[in-house]
Amino acid sequence: MLRSVELTMELPTVVFSTMNRFDDYSTDDMQCGDLNEAQILSLGIDDVSERVDPYRLLRFDTSKSKAYRRFDYGVAPFIPKGIPITREECKSILFDEMRGLSTQFAHGQYANIIKEMIDNFQYRNGASYSNHGLDKAFSTLITQTEHGHALGKIKTAINDKFVSGPLYDNHRPLEQQIRSEIYGGQMHKFNRSQDNFNGLGITIHDIHAQEIRLESLRNVGYSWSASVRFKAQDHFGLDKTDITSPIFKQFRFFRIWFFLQRHKDYAFKPFFTNFSANIDIHGEI
Repeated sequence: MLRSVELTMELPTVVFSTMNRFDDYSTDDMQCGDLNEAQILSLGIDDVSERVDPYRLLRFDTSKSKAYRRFDYGVAPFIPKGIPITREECKSILFDEMRGLSTQFAHGQYANIIKEMIDNFQYRNGASYSNHGLDKAFSTLITQTEHGHALGKIKTAINDKFVSGPLYDNHRPLEQQIRSEIYGGQMHKFNRSQDNFNGLGITIHDIHAQEIRLESLRNVGYSWSASVRFKAQDHFGLDKTDITSPIFKQFRFFRIWFFLQRHKDYAFKPFFTNFSANIDIHGEI
């Protein structure tokens, strides 16, 4: 039965792709240097850093800066004395502070990834980023969250295709059956509770675009095996919705990130993060 399906399927074939496109520079989180000071302040981003005032280019005593808010509904109860610095010095201090704050979200084997991505943000002018460890983490995520998600749905579709009985439409093309199953499930994302602390949630806080491709499909006796490739892309960038969310806005890490990316005088470019996984699956007919 499986052999007849192989003859009607041209492999590899894409069995799922998100509506979101890969390499999409038009999204709000991929913009940079597009906001002036007044526009950023209107989003509530007044208290950016403990170490510097990036609006006035001042470095100040961090022991006093905790009480500092540049604007507090029009009232500034305490403005610490600061030492004038250059914009380049300010940028360097902000990035160092961002790296230090990243430890709130990154512990263990993936902690180095966020540091590499911050380096990419600072030095590589928007160049895309990839990391073998991130590929491995994605592969582990897919296999560990199989039930109810895309990988499990693919297995179900292939198994159901070769089960006799009135409940299954064996005349429906397998590609369509797989697509239907996937759309009825969930995509694999780094949104588990542990991802808030292991460094994966902060680096890939969402997956913007995904593509799933069936690479091969074989049968031996009463069993089958297949190879599936998952390709994914996220944006290392923040949009206005991110920074006005109470969850993100409460953390100085994200306020510094947004400021460095979106302020017209800083304008560090966001970038695409690319990762993938090749998964082998099998089942009984």
